[in-house]
Amino acid sequence: MEGEIGTGKKLAPTGGSMKFNLSNLGYLERATLELGDLTIICGKNNTGKTYVNYAIYGFMESWKSNIDLDLEKEIETLFQDGVLKINLASYKQKFIDALGEVANSYSEFIPNIFGVGEDSFQETSFKVILDEYRPDYSRALSSTLSTLSDKEILKVIKQKESEILEITLLVKDKSAPPKQIVENFVNLQLAEALGSHYFSNAFIITSERTGVALFYKELDLNKKIIVEKLQNKKGSFNPSDFLEMLHDSLSRYSRPIRDEINFVRDLDDLKKKKGQLLEKHPEILSIFEEIVGGEYQLENDSIFFEFKDGETATKIPFHAASSTVKSLLNMNFYLKHLAKEGDILIIDEPELNLHPANQRKLAKLFSRLIKCGIKLLMTTHSDYLIKELNNLIVLNNNFASKQELMDKYNYTDLDVLDKNRVKVYIAEKQTLTPAEITDIGIEVGTFDREIIEMNNFFDEATVELDSAYDF
Repeated sequence: MEGEIGTGKKLAPTGGSMKFNLSNLGYLERATLELGDLTIICGKNNTGKTYVNYAIYGFMESWKSNIDLDLEKEIETLFQDGVLKINLASYKQKFIDALGEVANSYSEFIPNIFGVGEDSFQETSFKVILDEYRPDYSRALSSTLSTLSDKEILKVIKQKESEILEITLLVKDKSAPPKQIVENFVNLQLAEALGSHYFSNAFIITSERTGVALFYKELDLNKKIIVEKLQNKKGSFNPSDFLEMLHDSLSRYSRPIRDEINFVRDLDDLKKKKGQLLEKHPEILSIFEEIVGGEYQLENDSIFFEFKDGETATKIPFHAASSTVKSLLNMNFYLKHLAKEGDILIIDEPELNLHPANQRKLAKLFSRLIKCGIKLLMTTHSDYLIKELNNLIVLNNNFASKQELMDKYNYTDLDVLDKNRVKVYIAEKQTLTPAEITDIGIEVGTFDREIIEMNNFFDEATVELDSAYDF
């Protein structure tokens, strides 16, 4: 049974997949996209691919903070008893209804995601379809609300495989925080427990990543200029002046690019963390290190790259590094310091600035990441990337001399890709058309047509050229 979130239609609370219904989103008139473990959008330029990425990213990043599960009575009980136990199973329909309201309001919020005026998306509709929604209680959850002085005031715990979310108020009377703050925090944790297996933590890498990495310090300089303008203003300080200048400075950028700027700005703090992926699967990252050919380093708020050629290592400033090094900066720090099971990594044109050999390695990396529980949503123009993914899909079949071929061409079991984990869409004719995926791979007609036409021209032209010199 399918139900559409954002239409007021009730859903049966039993489990399945997730789709997005989009209409009047940029070039796209109407489209439906179902997320797989690996979801790829291909198509010509200016066909709406990036719009889809941005819209889905914005929803993934905002739904938890905007959902309202109406916990006023529960919070009263918590303040009276000091402990509150919530049975997650009894909140399924409440969660579905609240999610519908979030999806409806998100359609109106989309202009903020793209950093444009409301007129640009007046007719846009964004809906979420859950096919037989079913919660997943397998994950443990633990979170603490603390004061600015790091004093713990509230603890939320859910044991692995348990349906019970237990909230404990650790302070009483005058030390207790405002009820609204507690309700907001518990609301967030309850939403996480009920929906995180559908709506993953999202990290986005945009096609503007090289520019962001190079010029984020200049953006910080612009903020300093704003402060100086305020300091030099005659007369009393008006807070609205600051807000207006700050809005003018930031609103020109889309939400994904703003988040990317903040990510690069925070690399010094991020490098102190060790990501779950790196701890559990360090071998997964070996192929990424092959692609980038060296190591990123942070020193005195500056980025350097040390590239290795055999036993020789040379360190250079980031701005002097290759375009490949620049385009892979965000992926490097995400994989090593943030990535964890259950995430969704959203990438525009992952092949940007990469040699075909490295594009093939990238396909292997993606296959390994989804085996570690990280979903991927990407756009691409790369025939090399698609063809290498096809090779990995072929390796999921059993045939004679398979292992011999894998050894000869340097494939491992980590590279093998199940076609059932892949969804591919072609952006064309103002919609998204699902591509056929068989045991021998993905059929992407837009790439094949261009390659065939080039080959036909070359064959005919060289025949004519040979005739011209045939005396």
